[in-house]
Amino acid sequence: MADLLQIWRGLRRAVREATALGVEFRIRGAKVETTGVEELPDQLRAALDPELLWAYSGADEDNEEAICFLEELGVEAVLVVDVVAAEAAIVELEEQNSSVVGLDIETSPKPQFATPRPAIRINKDGSISKQKGPDKKAPRPAGIDPNRADIATLQLYSGGSKCFVFRGAAIDWLLASPWLAKQTFVAHNAAFETGFLQHRGIHVNIGCTLQAGGVAIGVGFGGEKRSLESVSGHVLGIIPPKALQFSDWSAPELSPGQLAYAASDAVLAYRLWPTLRTTLIEHGRSRAYRLQRDAVPAVAAMDRRGLGFNPAEHARQVDEWSRKLVDARRSFADIAGDSPPVSDNDVRAWLQRVAPKDVLEDWPRTQKDQLLSVQGKHLKRVLDIPGMPQVIEILHLQQLLSNFGPKLISFVNPATGRIHCAYNLAATKAGRFSASKPNLQQLPGDKTNSEFRRCIVPAKGYLFVGCDWNQVEMRGAAWISKCPVMSAIYLADPVRDLHTETAAAIAHIPPDMVTKTQRQAAKPVNFGSIYGVGAITLAENAFDDYGILMTEAEAQRALDSFFATFRGFNEWRWQHWRECKATGRVVVPGSGRTVEAAWERGNLRFAQCCNIPIQGICADAMLLALRMLYERLRCLDAFIVICLHDELLVEAGEAHAERVHAILQETMIEAFALTFPGAPYHSVAEAAIGADWYAVKHPQEANSAQ
Repeated sequence: MADLLQIWRGLRRAVREATALGVEFRIRGAKVETTGVEELPDQLRAALDPELLWAYSGADEDNEEAICFLEELGVEAVLVVDVVAAEAAIVELEEQNSSVVGLDIETSPKPQFATPRPAIRINKDGSISKQKGPDKKAPRPAGIDPNRADIATLQLYSGGSKCFVFRGAAIDWLLASPWLAKQTFVAHNAAFETGFLQHRGIHVNIGCTLQAGGVAIGVGFGGEKRSLESVSGHVLGIIPPKALQFSDWSAPELSPGQLAYAASDAVLAYRLWPTLRTTLIEHGRSRAYRLQRDAVPAVAAMDRRGLGFNPAEHARQVDEWSRKLVDARRSFADIAGDSPPVSDNDVRAWLQRVAPKDVLEDWPRTQKDQLLSVQGKHLKRVLDIPGMPQVIEILHLQQLLSNFGPKLISFVNPATGRIHCAYNLAATKAGRFSASKPNLQQLPGDKTNSEFRRCIVPAKGYLFVGCDWNQVEMRGAAWISKCPVMSAIYLADPVRDLHTETAAAIAHIPPDMVTKTQRQAAKPVNFGSIYGVGAITLAENAFDDYGILMTEAEAQRALDSFFATFRGFNEWRWQHWRECKATGRVVVPGSGRTVEAAWERGNLRFAQCCNIPIQGICADAMLLALRMLYERLRCLDAFIVICLHDELLVEAGEAHAERVHAILQETMIEAFALTFPGAPYHSVAEAAIGADWYAVKHPQEANSAQ
């Protein structure tokens, strides 16, 4: 024991001295790689024993954890590296006679996009420092991008005691094998595997335990409940170790722990599927799962294609935002005689000085720290305070520059010259998409900065074709509630305008006397009403989203007017809320997607019971449209590049643009009609062609310019 301690102390001293002399240590697969060791004295170099370094670095602990986990599953990881072994592996997989095959891949950057892996962090005393995880706010690393990475290992499991880990030549043979196209696979987060296989020209049938898990046990608050750890823990009662997830899969020799880790994900997907499938069937949620699963290929392809980006136009707009920011700061200084507040705490301190005490007493607070809220919708409540319009403008421009200014350039993919984001299919409770790195669904739009869409451009020789649904959520509310007054608006030919009708009811005037301002003011009332908001929230959202100033009393009168006009909808929402409370769940009609009270700490809120069925069925319509459009465009030079809540944007070769225009519009109409059987669908969707995204959204303006 004393000898071992002495050896360990000697190694620690050697690591400390070597690090001070510029040596770096990296874990690469089965070995610890050292750089700069050649310049060390012979005695010091000899003290850095490779096997001891492996244990000293902590690599053996992570590897042992993965190995033990696979042993607990009763499975052996079998490495397959040549064609002969690959053929034998397929024979064994077929002998299992399983209806599905568990699938998983690990990836690594292509050489031209690879960067040195982070060195092991060494403390001053030579001990190992805790290693940092990947930066969640940074652009996606090259290793998980199909445009910059490739498949490093591919795992297959169909039951039994062996999971085959294909590598090198064995992967190339497998991907060219006719056997692959005949199989039904299941993977966790199939969009990831699908994207890499699509990049290799491979199209296979892959089920998804991530999508199934979200439908069966809930998605959480941002899709986090669908992780493999969460679903496996809930369904199988076991949680896989993830320490080796971001290990070096390009290493010449993989460690036994890496092989075990790679194999375990395929095994878990295989074992999760039967239970999840049974749960989906028993609870009537199979259709929701199929809608999500069938949209996976479209989402993976959309992610790979990315968005064309015009850096010159972006730079022009960023310069304009910067100039406006300078002007707003100068204007504040002229009015207030002081420097403008720039941070949230600066704004809070300024508010404390200038806002009336009775206003501050009722001021909205942050949930966590109970600080004064500095959200724009709250600041806009006191526009009469000198300098407040300038403060709001300053905060808005600072946010634009922070989120979509120079930082956005870092998301331009060096392999494609385009912006790619991670679409999280059905990551919200209602089944809507979310997106990240960057969030293309929150790019500045008509409410904040419509000009920004000029930065989004098609490739040379292509045009954009876009289409969105006309008032799809209001139509969904009419269809679900069977409100006769609301339904009559969409049954009319030509379709009447619901915003105009609401404005007329609020103002007690005929619809043909409604002004543009009054119609604009009716929008937040309509959308807020179907989602169960109260008067305070409606007043805040009206100003924040539409620039409409409402008092709380005016907002309440507007809500009362809406529900007096559309009594059928009001009756449905209260009746539905009572049903949800009685059953303990909110169910999306048609697909069966569900939010259970147990997932919400036992409490279903009134607003949830109002909005989840409407948002959910509209999300289902979009999932269906995505799948149908993807299949119909595959024979054309056209690619889906954006999916928003009610909008699809396609990049089409100029020769195909008119045909794509017809296909896109027909698909959006058909998807709506299939999702809302019996609902009127005339005027529900109209496609447009444009030279950039702005032109698609404003076709009349683009045509007049020509």
